[in-house]
Amino acid sequence: DEIKHKDFCVDEFNTNQLQTEKKEREKSDLIAKIEDLEMTIKALTEAIAKLKDEIAEMQVQMKRAGEDMEKENKELQTTVADQRKTEAVTDGQSNVRRM
Repeated sequence: DEIKHKDFCVDEFNTNQLQTEKKEREKSDLIAKIEDLEMTIKALTEAIAKLKDEIAEMQVQMKRAGEDMEKENKELQTTVADQRKTEAVTDGQSNVRRM
């Protein structure tokens, strides 16, 4: 009876030890996966921050480009208006000479 009990205990101990080793491997695998995911999160967080900075810079550039276009358009309108005045004066002088 004691031999059966001892065999039972040895079998249970071995089973328990195998299960413990299996769980330790699973734990190690999960820890490695967590570390990998944490590194991925860090890399993605840095990438997002960099992209946000790039977006902000592009918005500034777009604003400046819009301001430049507005300034150039005003200059163009002034030049066109001056040319029309010059043309009107020239046409007026031509009409005076013809008389």
